[in-house]
Amino acid sequence: MRQFRSLLFACVASVVLYICIFGFVLARPLVVDEVGDLMNYKVSYAREAQGAKIFIIAGSTARFSHRCATLEELLGRFCINAGIAYGIGLDWVFEKFKPYMKPGDVVYMPLEYAQYSISRVQMLTGVDAAYRFRYDKIGLLARGPEGVIRAMFSFDLPVLINSVAEMALQLGGVHRRVGIETLDKQGDEVGHGDDEAGPYESFVSALPFAPPDSRRLLDNPQGQQKVIGAFLDWCRERGVVVVGGLPTMFNDRRIDDAIIQTLEEFYFRHGASFVELPNRSQYPRRSFFDTSLHLREGAQIAHSEMVANALRPFLRRR
Repeated sequence: MRQFRSLLFACVASVVLYICIFGFVLARPLVVDEVGDLMNYKVSYAREAQGAKIFIIAGSTARFSHRCATLEELLGRFCINAGIAYGIGLDWVFEKFKPYMKPGDVVYMPLEYAQYSISRVQMLTGVDAAYRFRYDKIGLLARGPEGVIRAMFSFDLPVLINSVAEMALQLGGVHRRVGIETLDKQGDEVGHGDDEAGPYESFVSALPFAPPDSRRLLDNPQGQQKVIGAFLDWCRERGVVVVGGLPTMFNDRRIDDAIIQTLEEFYFRHGASFVELPNRSQYPRRSFFDTSLHLREGAQIAHSEMVANALRPFLRRR
């Protein structure tokens, strides 16, 4: 019996130590912590914006390939770029920006194609889960017991090593090449023009063209797709106008009609709208910065002008 109690005590002590280390001591300032900094920066602009607003919600394709500053200028509304990164759970994004959405506001959602098929497990163990377990434990409760437990036990030995390394690099003055410092006040990524794209040209040229498969586009209906649908329903009930769209991609081959039809039907089922730009948001490889989701600054502005024209019919007075 004594041996059992000793074993039990050791197990409990190890779990407590694990929680203390990853929940209160270690951090990943160059990867994980940036997520919270970007979110707080973007939410602060939504909090300050007055009157009717436009929100752009997606992953990094919103942040790099769309420019709210251009939409503000052309449409005369405050515009908040809520894009951070593909690996951020959309339930967290929706939770953060819902308080600032009012009837008549427009939400444009050019989600990355893979966003629709993210499984529930993937959503609950993304980068934001690690951030929230470290800095927003109360907010993490919104994901329920499963979400808390999955976030709590998503750390391992490589994470510990990376945490120590990143904390040391931060002390040495190392920073990421993009972050809050490279955003404008609306939350758009700026300064990624032709000169900055030079080092990535060969990489972008070698990337495979990977269009989505319409038969797999809506896999995992109980995962993030369910969260997206619930958000669309929430907006419909409150008079918030949602317009689905397409993420940016290489124009090696035109996106199949079946993809457009599948997405249109998904948004229509939830009472939302959908727009397809004439070029289906596809551009030559020379228009991209460092991935197929990130347009260079000039193309970002031109693309946003097209988006503004597409969204104009959805604007109305409250």
